[in-house]
Amino acid sequence: MRNVIGALAMFGLITACGPAEAPAPEPAPEEMGQDDPGIPFEPAPVGPPTTYEAYSKTAMSFTPGMLTLTPTPQEGINLPSGAVFAFGNGYTLKTTLVPGGVGMGAEPFDFSAFYTNADGTPADTSEVLVYSVEQETVPAGAPNGGFCDKTAFIATKVDVSPGAEDLKLIVFSGDGWPPASETAVCGTFNYTRVH
Repeated sequence: MRNVIGALAMFGLITACGPAEAPAPEPAPEEMGQDDPGIPFEPAPVGPPTTYEAYSKTAMSFTPGMLTLTPTPQEGINLPSGAVFAFGNGYTLKTTLVPGGVGMGAEPFDFSAFYTNADGTPADTSEVLVYSVEQETVPAGAPNGGFCDKTAFIATKVDVSPGAEDLKLIVFSGDGWPPASETAVCGTFNYTRVH
């Protein structure tokens, strides 16, 4: 009797486990939203350079003359585009865009004190772009040196009005974005477009 129960129990285990199923095939990269690795990466085209002239006292003091802002394409499929800020005195910042930088972090940086409308009310900051500085070149003899001891981030906003286009930069030091406090702000710098 014991053998019959043991045989039935073994039969039950074998039946319950059943034959091993083959693992499901892994989805193709394209099915997971990835590009075909055999297709070469072609970055999206970027716009032409734009030239601005320093007009605020801080901009004229730190970067007298012209600013040429040149958009740069993505350097890889998972990397954002960027821009090169080349000032007339030879000061240059190579940057990469920080996608969603305005709203980033548990406590996003408050831009309301920096970007205001003509009537003094806070401006819409949805068009503010944040860039991380990848390379900073400060030429010898540049007035005041760079924007910061070490410039880390730049926020930009363009305001267009009849007959004018103004660019305001807010420049930050520090190791991460968003900054821990307003003490990371090195200054604000205003430029007007040269047509």
